[in-house]
Amino acid sequence: MKRVALAVAVAFALAIPALAEQAAPKGPTAEQVHEAERQRFDFGPLQPGRDSDQKSPRAANFDEARVGDLKPPPLFASPADATKAGWAKRRAELTRLIEDNWVGRVPPAADKLRIAWTKDKVAGRGGYPAEHWVGHISAPDGRSGPVIDATVTFPVRNVQVPALIDYTYIWPAGSKLPGPPPPDTAKMVLDRGWALVEYRPQLIQADTAAEMQQGVIGLVRWPRERHDWGALRAWAWGASRLREELAKDPRIDGRQISLAGHSRFGKGVLVAAAFDHRFADALVSSSGAGGAKLMRRDFGEAWTNMAGSYAFHWYTPEVMEYAGHKTVADLPIDAHELIALRAPRPLFISSGSADKGDAWVDPKGMWIATHLAEPAWKLYGLPVPSGSAMPKVMVGERDYPLAFYQHDQGHVPWPSYEYFMDHEARFAAK
Repeated sequence: MKRVALAVAVAFALAIPALAEQAAPKGPTAEQVHEAERQRFDFGPLQPGRDSDQKSPRAANFDEARVGDLKPPPLFASPADATKAGWAKRRAELTRLIEDNWVGRVPPAADKLRIAWTKDKVAGRGGYPAEHWVGHISAPDGRSGPVIDATVTFPVRNVQVPALIDYTYIWPAGSKLPGPPPPDTAKMVLDRGWALVEYRPQLIQADTAAEMQQGVIGLVRWPRERHDWGALRAWAWGASRLREELAKDPRIDGRQISLAGHSRFGKGVLVAAAFDHRFADALVSSSGAGGAKLMRRDFGEAWTNMAGSYAFHWYTPEVMEYAGHKTVADLPIDAHELIALRAPRPLFISSGSADKGDAWVDPKGMWIATHLAEPAWKLYGLPVPSGSAMPKVMVGERDYPLAFYQHDQGHVPWPSYEYFMDHEARFAAK
């Protein structure tokens, strides 16, 4: 268990975007914004999050025998929901529940924002042609906002090619992860003949509550209302606007624009794909709590972590209600229902191995949630796995529109890329 805890701690540290190069924000800290929202909406005292340190009094559970037996809410509330016709109504109900208690609603004022694009040629990796696309956001009253920022690199053949919007971290200059360099996922994408779109979500909405007011959330409405959007939905809003702009370019096939994201960006990609079916496919890598992990499973990171000052800005303020007056057992939705919002469109959920450093995100909890979401695809006559046992590592369930794959590495995304692109070609290609 000590080795698992150490691997979890290391993986968790590597998943945090390093933003040391940014100047300290002038204004309230993340903790102060968190406390202000907690008091404003009277969420009461909050339970603390779990700790990867097994010596901590708040140590996270990594024992399958202690995960508990909380029953997730049903995907279908009635037999009428379990039909193709009934699913439309049920999906609308789940959408509002997920918005109000998890990811937040996009305020109507966001529809009035203006985006002015600039596109400049830049040096591309490996000699490939590349452009820097910047969408300058402004409000109708003239206030300037943040930007939608991406580098678009085109393959050799660049007429009506598929594109991958890859949620890309901003690391400090000179940063280097420990160990040998991982395989180059950008090369994988370009060699496949896809355009690579390196989207930087942190420039439309910073990954800290301390700067929430300076992003698109603050531009639309500040302070937030009780059910307003958080960063995951703001990043998704930017990804959808970027998809719309890419689809206008004759070099891109607008019907084959997919998404990829890892860790917290895996959460973000799941939200984007669930709410925007015009994305062709999506790789949701090691998304864990607040993403594809079944939240009622007491394993690894917990809902109380999501409600704390470190992560609450990813979600609507209402997440605090289920770490204060209520608990995760009272949560009216769970991850399988967020996943099911994607049906019947293709989706590829992946994780690393728990014993290699991905225990914190609970691979089994992500597989259970995926399995519980499968009936939504079956409604459309699409194939789903027949068994209920968790698939073997390196085998997975890749031959289905809703796919699950667990590789044999740790908290890294690269082992899933080739399988994901095969999945897109099979289930989303024209």
